[in-house]
Amino acid sequence: MLLRRVARPLLAAVFVADGVNTLLSPKPKIEAATPLLAKGQEMVPAIPSVNPALVVQAGAGAKILGGLMMGFGRAPRIAALVLAADLVPSTVMQHSFWSTGYPDERKNHAEHFLKNAGLLAGLLLTISGGKATRRSKKSSRRGRKRS
Repeated sequence: MLLRRVARPLLAAVFVADGVNTLLSPKPKIEAATPLLAKGQEMVPAIPSVNPALVVQAGAGAKILGGLMMGFGRAPRIAALVLAADLVPSTVMQHSFWSTGYPDERKNHAEHFLKNAGLLAGLLLTISGGKATRRSKKSSRRGRKRS
């Protein structure tokens, strides 16, 4: 219980800070989102055209709101789910190390990609709520009683 009270706000702070930074300087993320949205438009022509700036601002708002909700313990599983849903496409969009030609740039993007994978792991643990751990403890206790 104490661990969750410390871990959730620390994890949430990353997303709140990123959301605020995105709102203050959205240009790099808008530039990264534009080709991805255009590719999605080509793949599914029935989807109406969307403004990349609006998508980036909505993502920043979701990060701030989700981070604050998780940090303050208000529906943390739902907040973590929203943050995870935003983290995956933004990671692929911004840190595609496999398509970068320069070794230094590839290394930098790979490090950020792995950092985001670690954040995703923390969000998945929050979504699970530790139930898997409780279940395994119960089953191990049952196994000891039978022996």
